[in-house]
Amino acid sequence: MTALKDKARRFSDMHKAPGIVVLPNAWDIGSAVIMADLGFPAIATTSAGIAFSQGFPDGERISKEKMLEICAGIAAAVPVPVTADLEAGYGPKPEDVARTVQDAIDGGFVGCNIEDALSRGDGKLYDFEEACDRIRAGAEVVKKARLSFVLNARTDCYLAKIGDAQTTLAESIRRSNAYLAAGATCAFVPGRLDAPTITRLAHEIDGPLNVLGAIAGRPSPFAVAELESFGVKRVSIGGSLAGSALGLVRRAMTELKASGTFSYPEDGIPNAESGKLYAKYAPRK
Repeated sequence: MTALKDKARRFSDMHKAPGIVVLPNAWDIGSAVIMADLGFPAIATTSAGIAFSQGFPDGERISKEKMLEICAGIAAAVPVPVTADLEAGYGPKPEDVARTVQDAIDGGFVGCNIEDALSRGDGKLYDFEEACDRIRAGAEVVKKARLSFVLNARTDCYLAKIGDAQTTLAESIRRSNAYLAAGATCAFVPGRLDAPTITRLAHEIDGPLNVLGAIAGRPSPFAVAELESFGVKRVSIGGSLAGSALGLVRRAMTELKASGTFSYPEDGIPNAESGKLYAKYAPRK
């Protein structure tokens, strides 16, 4: 618990100190080790990447127990703080979210995402008051734990396409500020956002703003330094890297099946190098 409190404090402090927090999203221990070894001071998980690696679609199709198990393995394997993507909290009620946040603390995470999209995947959001109650329930668990746990409240207004540009922006700001008032540490607004929109969000949301630096299938138009100049405090990459890895598998196997050639290993990590890397992080017997 002492080690977890230290990691949580370090991660929480990143959201208060100058500079932007850059979070790569891991989907298994192997990807997390590469990220930690490259010097990233904290790591997030990706629910989409984990689900895909287990042969499931995203959106709480993988069980909560399996998601927590994989995320806990990642958190235990690397020395840096790990925050978990726990989707919509695995249940519609505030007490479901409270239980999931407690599970996150018990699993060794320093934070987690809770989103306001309904888990049934129909593009709908929880009603405003209901969504606030869910975040409030998670925040109460954090308060009782006396842990510097970063509750990242995500609103999916842009992903759900709730209206025109002005309506979506206004509702994203309204929900983000309400979630922060309910006890969230950070507000997360994912989507393909332009510079004026990101700037408005950053200046009108009363707390740290998390946006996506990359979205699967589309390179980001902005570098980290540009996002920081817009006022963004935290940038993550969601499932885009996991999707790119799967894209490599599909391209390589398409080539192999079509032409019988093997060009794909060109950028791969040699086995000997991988062996040395993972030996550094493997648990001691």
